[in-house]
Amino acid sequence: MLLLVLSSFLFGLSGPLAAYLVNDEDTLIFSFHFLLMLTLIQMPFLRGKWDEIKRFTLRKEYFLLIISGVIGTFLYWCEFSSLQVGLPITHVTFLLLTVPAWTLLYEYLRGRGSQLNLNKWVLALIGSSILIAPNAKGQFSIGYLLPIFTSLLTAAWIIYSKKGQEAGISPIVYSFFNDLFSMIGVLGFIFINGRSHALSVPDNIGNIFLYAGIIGVLPNLLLFYGLRATGVVAASTIIMLEPVMSGFLSVMIHDERMGLHFFIGAVFIFMSNIPEQLMVYVRKVRVIYASITSR
Repeated sequence: MLLLVLSSFLFGLSGPLAAYLVNDEDTLIFSFHFLLMLTLIQMPFLRGKWDEIKRFTLRKEYFLLIISGVIGTFLYWCEFSSLQVGLPITHVTFLLLTVPAWTLLYEYLRGRGSQLNLNKWVLALIGSSILIAPNAKGQFSIGYLLPIFTSLLTAAWIIYSKKGQEAGISPIVYSFFNDLFSMIGVLGFIFINGRSHALSVPDNIGNIFLYAGIIGVLPNLLLFYGLRATGVVAASTIIMLEPVMSGFLSVMIHDERMGLHFFIGAVFIFMSNIPEQLMVYVRKVRVIYASITSR
């Protein structure tokens, strides 16, 4: 669990820092450079892991890695594109607090949860709808939905990362192939969109390299190791420390003001993240209080 907390702390730095690095750049191109740096940084760590990789089969290990790579392709593009849609960075980062709600929905659909799972998911959707509501000028963009897709994809990424650890894939191998397949997917989108001419070495390549190492590789590995002993719902709840930290950093770094609708949306999302044990305790207190007052 400590590893997940440390991972969340580092992930929490990603939003505010990425907003500076991405700026007005093409998000597909930035995603490719970021994933390329991730892949290059991790290559030396694969020494001694080739015997494990040779045992992989297409139906099991490679299937999980390819699915994770597909999820990562859309996740990185949505994550970086969310920073350019016009929503305040605080809204974008706090929308990621709905990740636990998506994992609760996943557990509910698998028959492992209760009606409470569904109720929390609904609360998260209400909060998200408020956070992406039209701005003061009455403007709304379809791009405002990108942070919600980022949250959904993050939940799917955590779920498949857990499956990868359950399959016995070592964290460094899983992390490398996840980023490699994601990079291939992003590169494919670049060629499809006719943006291959933009694949030049960026001026801030050194900053992207540092960002990839500190904010990319390290927290990913901490997450994968932490998932070995933690369920997806508990892990996603701990990971929610990331957007909380990102939100506070965004307020300080970008000097953003939070309006009333932000606080209302945040309340709904916060309610969706209240631990079930606490709610059970509150219900017990209410029953005891009602029995005392009825005498």
